[in-house]
Amino acid sequence: MNQEKIGRFIAELRKEKNLTQEELANKLGITKNAVSKWERGLSLMDASLFKPVCKILGISIVELLNGEKISKEEIKTKTADTIKNTIDYSNNKIKKNRIKNIIYTILIVVIFCIGIFFGYKLMLLNKYTLKKPDNVDEILKGLKNQKEIKIYKRTIPEKDYLELNYFKIRNDFEDYQRVENEPTSPIKYYIYEKNEDGKKNSINFGMENGDIDHLQYIDLFATKEATFYGADYSISSDKFNSADKKYFLLKNDINNDIDFYKYIAKHYYQENNIFMSKREMMENYSFNTFVSVAIPRVDEFTIIKGDYQGYILKLFKDDEQTTQVTLIRDGKIYGFLTNDSRFKDDKYLIDLVGTIEIK
Repeated sequence: MNQEKIGRFIAELRKEKNLTQEELANKLGITKNAVSKWERGLSLMDASLFKPVCKILGISIVELLNGEKISKEEIKTKTADTIKNTIDYSNNKIKKNRIKNIIYTILIVVIFCIGIFFGYKLMLLNKYTLKKPDNVDEILKGLKNQKEIKIYKRTIPEKDYLELNYFKIRNDFEDYQRVENEPTSPIKYYIYEKNEDGKKNSINFGMENGDIDHLQYIDLFATKEATFYGADYSISSDKFNSADKKYFLLKNDINNDIDFYKYIAKHYYQENNIFMSKREMMENYSFNTFVSVAIPRVDEFTIIKGDYQGYILKLFKDDEQTTQVTLIRDGKIYGFLTNDSRFKDDKYLIDLVGTIEIK
């Protein structure tokens, strides 16, 4: 069947009957728009309307479906063809509707899956997103203010050393008094203090305290005991455990605290997004949370090279400078923290560190 031909035929007969599209529609109990679509060949009426349309227009169903007037003699011969064409048209229409229904079903399933996917991603995003800490800019400013110095070891007379267990350094602290303290952490501290013009100066030497599993920040980050997840910074082993955090360090080529500080300078604070995998979100969450809690704010970061491997952190507050010197050997850390004003002079600091011996 030719829909356009049938449409033109209906329009021609309607006009011959002096009927408007609206008047024909009212007689059939349908809308004017439906009649307009028939006449433009955009659609074909429902089979239930064949008889009433033919009655109004004064034609037979065979003539309607052929889109032209047919003599009584031809009707008999064309009836079989018309029936066949009508069946073919119906079959094609059913087939098209079936394809259309399949497409609609696929679209609904796809939209549903997309909704589930984004819903799941939003749930993960909400779960693994750490509110941006207030100290982000402070941490990054200091770590990006990065320098390198080379320090070479030099020998001094044995009598000039201050010896502390596995660690010794030139004794520039004869006017300091040793403060006894009980070791309360994996690092053993030797604390020396002095009062000068009403101000307390101190120097804390830290080093290995027995058989321990972690001393560097990267070891603290990856250890089973220190966990950082959720509001209370806890994470269960089935979510993001010590092995996951060690893999995070390995894939980012973080082998010691120097690498860790460099990584922090480039990647903290990383925000999660819905296109990240669950693992990436968890890695960022764990990393960001750890840094916000454990890494101190510094104004200057200096990498030590030469005969030593380590770093120097400086924090300036008012007229006072706090200096932390950390040396790394065999995965363990040694060094000191002080507010002694002499350490403002880099030449003095380099000269003193060059006398350090680690047994």
